[in-house]
Amino acid sequence: MRALGDGVRDCPCLLEWGADISWDHALLKAIIFDLGNTLIRQDDGHTFPHAAEVLARLKNKYKLAIISNVLSTTTADVVHELLRVAKLFDFFDVIAVSSEVGINKPDPRIFETVLNELNVKPEEAVIIGNTISTDIFGGNAIGMRTVLFQLGQEYQRSEWETPDHTIHSLKELLELV
Repeated sequence: MRALGDGVRDCPCLLEWGADISWDHALLKAIIFDLGNTLIRQDDGHTFPHAAEVLARLKNKYKLAIISNVLSTTTADVVHELLRVAKLFDFFDVIAVSSEVGINKPDPRIFETVLNELNVKPEEAVIIGNTISTDIFGGNAIGMRTVLFQLGQEYQRSEWETPDHTIHSLKELLELV
């Protein structure tokens, strides 16, 4: 595993908003992703650049999961099929779909459900998502590390919703873990 500080401190995206870049990598056991507009574009169903490559590299080191808020009429089968078509399904140990679990992010219970299934503690996991009010707020509330995936948009932040890191490409995640 690459130590933080090996060029990572030079990446301006990691220093935005006073990000704490001193993660204890020995503790990290699981990476949890949001699905829509984090791994797969909601407008056309295509994956974001480098998604499969990044997941393949992470799968060798970490447990991987998805927590996805969906419409109440969207079933887990629909989400699974979307992941299969995108050739991402097999990377994940756990896929939690809000309509099936009966809980939406940022409710801590959906995070706890996934963490329990992965058999990891909040401090041993990181969530990557594109929405401050659900992904980042929910992860922060339960004690997880948080990474905001942001494509050019600037979000207004308050202290309780500040991510530990912000990335602009999924490939940048490899520099963090």
